[in-house]
Amino acid sequence: MANESCLKAGDSPFSSDKHAQFILTQINKMRNGQHFCDVQLQVGKETFNVHRLVLAASSPYFAALFTGGMKESSKDVVQILGVESGTFQLLLDFIYTGIVNIAVNNVQELIVAADMLQLTEVVNLCCEFLKGQIDPLNCIGIFQFSEQIACHDLLEFTENYIHVHFLEVHSGEEFLALTKDQLIKILRSEELSIEDEYQVFLAAMQWILKDLGKRRKHVVEVLDPIRFPLLPPQRLLKYIEGVSDFNLRVALQTLLKEYCEVCKSPKENKFCSFLHTSKVRPRKKARKYLYAVGGYTRLQGGRWSDSRALSCVERFDTFSQYWTTVSSLHQARCGLGVTVLGGMVYAIGGEKDSMIFDCTECYDPVTKQWTTVASMNHPRCGLGVCVCYGAIYALGGWIGAEIGNTIERFDPDENKWEIVGNMAVPRYYFGCCEMQGKMG
Repeated sequence: MANESCLKAGDSPFSSDKHAQFILTQINKMRNGQHFCDVQLQVGKETFNVHRLVLAASSPYFAALFTGGMKESSKDVVQILGVESGTFQLLLDFIYTGIVNIAVNNVQELIVAADMLQLTEVVNLCCEFLKGQIDPLNCIGIFQFSEQIACHDLLEFTENYIHVHFLEVHSGEEFLALTKDQLIKILRSEELSIEDEYQVFLAAMQWILKDLGKRRKHVVEVLDPIRFPLLPPQRLLKYIEGVSDFNLRVALQTLLKEYCEVCKSPKENKFCSFLHTSKVRPRKKARKYLYAVGGYTRLQGGRWSDSRALSCVERFDTFSQYWTTVSSLHQARCGLGVTVLGGMVYAIGGEKDSMIFDCTECYDPVTKQWTTVASMNHPRCGLGVCVCYGAIYALGGWIGAEIGNTIERFDPDENKWEIVGNMAVPRYYFGCCEMQGKMG
């Protein structure tokens, strides 16, 4: 039959990208030759002859302008405000060709105008251009600009860049030009790539000191994101002593009393630290170390040897992704308990050659040395250890010829262990942890 379709089941139509490009090229030629143009746009002192249909199809802004019942829809000359004629020419060229010339000296004007005229693709192209231009010296400016124009994609990108390159960024002049709220937003981030929390404190102080007269009143707000319990106390005290402004020094001393372990009432401060649990936890992207302390070594052939308890200590660096050997324990042992308190690593108890130890050693990551501190009241191996309210607890473990149920507490300020209670059930080689001030 003459009207019968020639397509068979499963056949599909063909498409041509060349056709779309050909049509666009022809329409642009018509614009340049002023053929079929039906409206004039007045931008500043310049006049542009264009096609209503083409602009309305390219932008919701022009679609509303020409078809939404507005008075401009029937006018032959329409005035466009808020855009420079040179910038509008670039955007008009994009509408008719799909090509836009973006450069460092025009990108900000382009993205603002494109956003106003709802040319989303130009906004996206400008954002990609800015992403390619970003570096530690200009990222703050791009961050502030993207926040100003509410470009969420670019804002998220620049925020991530600032977090990753924080140590380089906070050394630049642009960092000091951040608003208070912008600075606080950055300082609160878990994603800051830092060596230690002291660098965040210095960055905050650098911002305050840039204009102390105006920024002194923001000290409490700006320093609130700082995790004071993670700062080296003596280093912090030394910094505060060097602050020449009296009012600022007093404000810093007040904050130190509230958050830092070095204060007049250690017991009260430990409770305060508990209330600020987020402040005692390092940031996600902060440099961290994982320690492997003591234990057994495996002999060739897969056999275990009771006589090969280890004294060696290895450390894994989350930045370099490498294991390295650090200072060894004074006493080789396995079955020991290991925990961290106040930035120090504690190795507690353990055994070697069936000899059970009561000794405790403390490792300082700064000096990279182990020192001996007070011994427990009972030798223990396979014990559980836990930190709670600024003290270390040693629970149960193998004690001589039996499994223990006693609990000891170590106070680092007094360098003393004391028996504080008993577990209901004796146990050893078990796990324990602290949650909301309770151990389990």
